[in-house]
Amino acid sequence: MTLSACYSELGLAADLSNEVEAVWTSVSDRAGSYRVLPDGRCDIIVRFDAGQKPVTDMTVVITGPITRFYDVAIEPGMGFVGVRIRPGCFEKVLGFEPAEMANSNLIGPDALAACPALKSLCMPAQDQAELVARVTDFVRQRVANSRFKLTPLGRSVISAFHASGGRLRISDVAGMHDVSERTVQRLVVKATGLAPKAFAAVLQFHRALRLLRDHRLSAADAALEAGFSDQAHMSRVFRRMGGFSPARLPAVTLVSLRD
Repeated sequence: MTLSACYSELGLAADLSNEVEAVWTSVSDRAGSYRVLPDGRCDIIVRFDAGQKPVTDMTVVITGPITRFYDVAIEPGMGFVGVRIRPGCFEKVLGFEPAEMANSNLIGPDALAACPALKSLCMPAQDQAELVARVTDFVRQRVANSRFKLTPLGRSVISAFHASGGRLRISDVAGMHDVSERTVQRLVVKATGLAPKAFAAVLQFHRALRLLRDHRLSAADAALEAGFSDQAHMSRVFRRMGGFSPARLPAVTLVSLRD
């Protein structure tokens, strides 16, 4: 999940670095909306009223992997504490596969029904810091008690897609690992909830965004470097995934994606 403002990532405990990509917070200072961009990840989020102390009004949200943007309405003082789960670790933390959440979210009662253990996150808390500690401890306990593990082959396949910025085809990854394309398909869907082509497209989208914003490449050069067939192709992907054109990038916060 990528939020468009007031977003910050916190220090990550070393014992969670294999399962968690980031622990993050966001508190809105105005009414409006957050644009959520595809990033190939799933998040566990606690939404709360940042003006409350102690915090008693909380809603748990599970966000699934998405392939196009959506907007979240916000109000001043609306707070979020989230944990972004690394590919291959969603099932380890929540007990079901991310494919069940593809292009969808579970909010409030639906999230608690899918994973009853999340009810522990809804107990009153003194402040945001306690919510952060609680979410982090929840993930730590779930990981410690889980039998699920991403196989070395699965980890290597995901790493290959990341290293290429989404430019490798499924046949390329299969050849690199001396396995069938069907095996790559199965491993990527199990780890990310997305088909390999969709997962690669999300990575390619993020790579192009960074080339345009952080490296200030021209649209034509970014399209070439990111592996699009041409600038028009990149523009179509940007409109579908982000709702904007490469020529008019909004002030979004781009999360760091690790393999």
